[in-house]
Amino acid sequence: MPNKSNSPDNQTPQDSSNQDNTLSDDLDFWNLDNDDNLIETSSEDLDEINKILAANKLASPLKSLSEKELVINLPDEQEIISSLESHEGSELKEQLPDLSTNDDEFSSETDSQIVVIPAKIKTPTSPIEKIATLACYIIIIGVFAFLIHYTSKQHNFDTAKSYEANTPVDGENASIKTIETWWSQPVSNNTKFGVILVPSATITLGSNSTSGVIRSVFYSSEEGLLDNLKPKGDPFTHQFHNGKFLSSGTNQVTIHGTDGFTEISNFMFYRSQDEERWTIETKEAPSIQTQINSFKDLAQAPIEPIRK
Repeated sequence: MPNKSNSPDNQTPQDSSNQDNTLSDDLDFWNLDNDDNLIETSSEDLDEINKILAANKLASPLKSLSEKELVINLPDEQEIISSLESHEGSELKEQLPDLSTNDDEFSSETDSQIVVIPAKIKTPTSPIEKIATLACYIIIIGVFAFLIHYTSKQHNFDTAKSYEANTPVDGENASIKTIETWWSQPVSNNTKFGVILVPSATITLGSNSTSGVIRSVFYSSEEGLLDNLKPKGDPFTHQFHNGKFLSSGTNQVTIHGTDGFTEISNFMFYRSQDEERWTIETKEAPSIQTQINSFKDLAQAPIEPIRK
């Protein structure tokens, strides 16, 4: 029988609190062979246990496993693909060597293994291919030549000036070796009033001159009638015989114009640019009786922007 000294009726509050924190030292309490009828079921501990069981009692009985609905979650196709790719990536990563520690070795091996293979240009072999290639080259060259010619004609890239001298030049009766030009103060009494500078020129005959007449006229850069240059001053006519002028007895003659600049500023502007120039034109004829319209063009020269 259990020891009555340990019964609940004989326990003090101090003993009850000690039992909550320590295991019982009663050997009969741990004996499994005790009779269940001898256990007091009216104790406060049993009442507390019954209350806990009653509070946690399930509202409905548990169903057996056989009565539960079987639910199978099928995997998504995209999830399967992602899983396979990640698996293959992990395997590949395990197979790859550690390149971070062997960069120099890897680069040297790669450089030694790279072989540059030059591209082979296919050359025409058959006669048809050769003829077609030659025809293409000719067409390309022709197109470029046409474009260059058309562009130069449209924009006039010729740097030669229209007033440039054409001496030395040979005619039917006279040959002009040189024409020297400059600006000077008026010499002739027929000079236009107010003019302070006039064009001047010295004409030299060549050795091929025979006998005849030359006629010289000064022209300004202004446009006259029918887009022709405007003549300035009087024309000059000189006879020559056997290559010598009758007025000078030599192969040279000097003439001074009768019209020119009225202000020195006009000459300063003339000298500061080279787009426009006064010119002298010389024509020839076999005799003094020849009509003016029958004189033939021979030589021309610009009036240089210098003073003498």
